[in-house]
Amino acid sequence: MRTNLRLSNLIEGVLQEIGRFGLCPEANRQYRRIYNSLRHFAANRNVDSYSTDLLERFLADVEYRHENGTIGPARRSHLRRASLLLRDYVQTGTLDWKPYGGIARPLPSSPELLRLYSQYIGSLKSQGKSEYTIQSSRNLIRQFLLFLENNGHNALSETPIDVVPSFFQHLLPTYRPTSVRTVASHIRSFFRFADGGERFLPLVPSRCPRGRSIIPILSDTEHAALKRVLRRTDVSLRDKAMIGLALQTGLRSVDIVGMKLSDIDWINDAVSIPQSKTGRPFAIPLSADVGNSLSSYILTERPPADSPYVFLRSVAPFGPLSGHSACYAVVRRTFTRAKIRLGDERKGIHLLRHSAASRMLSHGVPVTTISSMLGHSSKSSTDVYLATDMAQMRECGLPLVGIAMNCGGLR
Repeated sequence: MRTNLRLSNLIEGVLQEIGRFGLCPEANRQYRRIYNSLRHFAANRNVDSYSTDLLERFLADVEYRHENGTIGPARRSHLRRASLLLRDYVQTGTLDWKPYGGIARPLPSSPELLRLYSQYIGSLKSQGKSEYTIQSSRNLIRQFLLFLENNGHNALSETPIDVVPSFFQHLLPTYRPTSVRTVASHIRSFFRFADGGERFLPLVPSRCPRGRSIIPILSDTEHAALKRVLRRTDVSLRDKAMIGLALQTGLRSVDIVGMKLSDIDWINDAVSIPQSKTGRPFAIPLSADVGNSLSSYILTERPPADSPYVFLRSVAPFGPLSGHSACYAVVRRTFTRAKIRLGDERKGIHLLRHSAASRMLSHGVPVTTISSMLGHSSKSSTDVYLATDMAQMRECGLPLVGIAMNCGGLR
């Protein structure tokens, strides 16, 4: 087992080992980008050394981002695989290039806690909750029940209520304060389900901080450059259709790659899909240019494969695209042609989703309509885009007339 557990050294060692397997240069670069995600995750928590706890927290964060639609199944799979490669490298000092199945996570050994865990997950399935919600609950409730066991409590009925704040205190070193809000929601739901769980509810945090970062969007100049590129003939019809869909409708990457031929209503110029995050069906209108891009791709460029999905790989085997990573590659390739965001700036389909919402807002589209277009289950999820409408934000500013200024440049 490796004794030098400095994270940066371990990651470089893993990347050197991966280089021995003869992967293509793009695959090697992709692994480096994936491990940069782990570096940033650790740095945000002031951690510079590897530990199994850090790795488990990182994987929990991956599941959370997958659950809320930030990353797709392929990106989730890549992050998990890279994490397991790092774990194996720490344990053995080398790598064996092998497939990895699902991550075996420890479960409570107490029959009472294990029974309660199984019943709760079963109830979520019977309620028709999405797979993302179930997976997130499975991970968080498992952590909570293991915390009970590790503190000598083998049944919820015998657990003192002060274990709840202790559990949340235990999470703080590796969870962002804004992520605790999600944990609290799942724990609260679990207590409402469990017999006798009501007595714990007052101890679950109810005023967790909410992330309010400025949403990144394309500038007007970048948007115009991107539109010009989409009119060029050296951009594939598939890429044009995918970028156009994201830019005008705000669809998530998982919904774009999951779109089927049967989802397109050519008569009514609309796309009707079950939203991957919530499982709810919703319909979005197709503009003429996006509809034309789609039809041109399907009729003239799409491989003649027996697949129900709209967007396929351009080289054999002609299967569906792999999700987030495929969409990211399409966006990055198109941005390079447009000569925008060539550095470390935010890229990807989610940037186009943010930009679509912001432009709809600036053109006077009601927030409720934007919320429906984006497939949000709550209008409040769309309110974050209000801060991107600079013209309206300026209207909210108060004049400084009559206020004495005695500080430097404000004088």
